[in-house]
Amino acid sequence: MVLAVLAVTVSSAAAAPKVLVVGDSLEESTSLYLPKYLPGVELTVNAVGGSNTYEILALFEESYDPAQSVIVFDGGTNDNPHYPQILEENLAKVAATVGNRCMVVPTIHGYSVEGVNNRGKNRVVHEFAASRPGTQTPDWATVANTRLDLLQPDKLHPSEEGADYRAQLIADGILRCLSAVETAPAGPVAETASASSVETREFEPVGRMAARERELFREMGPAVFREVAALTAINLLRAR
Repeated sequence: MVLAVLAVTVSSAAAAPKVLVVGDSLEESTSLYLPKYLPGVELTVNAVGGSNTYEILALFEESYDPAQSVIVFDGGTNDNPHYPQILEENLAKVAATVGNRCMVVPTIHGYSVEGVNNRGKNRVVHEFAASRPGTQTPDWATVANTRLDLLQPDKLHPSEEGADYRAQLIADGILRCLSAVETAPAGPVAETASASSVETREFEPVGRMAARERELFREMGPAVFREVAALTAINLLRAR
């Protein structure tokens, strides 16, 4: 897969385009790799493992800012495939809030439940995209079904390589959105930019994702500090 060369050049006079990403555990791992494929883009990420689309809708409502020009709604994996209308309902609520802002909605690879697979949920994704011209649908479902080497042993979550690959898919969708909607005269649109020519902005975890990170840091903090101190002492001894 070749990432489309659609990087947006951001002039010093123009504000960086803002993108909101909400999702579940797949997005938690994917978002770690997004910044390197989105130079000059200000990312806000709120993703919590195990979230169904009702909960991802809540993450969206918690984090949405009208200044954000692209919304990534990365969910559906944890919805019961018997009820694709759950995803349909929540996508419609997001669309009603964001108006004509561009959305990125990846296709879904998840477990089958009582013989029902994710075909219904993916039909919802494609029908939603057809109803909103410009909506991007990175095809993670096809990748996950054909590239098992990109998945962890649970055959659901991406491996590190898979998360990187998935980030490229989603970043491509974001850049396609930006190339279409970024029309402010202060800066050119859809021009090629290398990662070295535009400052890369690290994503900003917010809401429950940020709270979760703080909790993990508190739990891991003392052990991490002890390890750092031990490594520092070893390096000092070696330097003598």
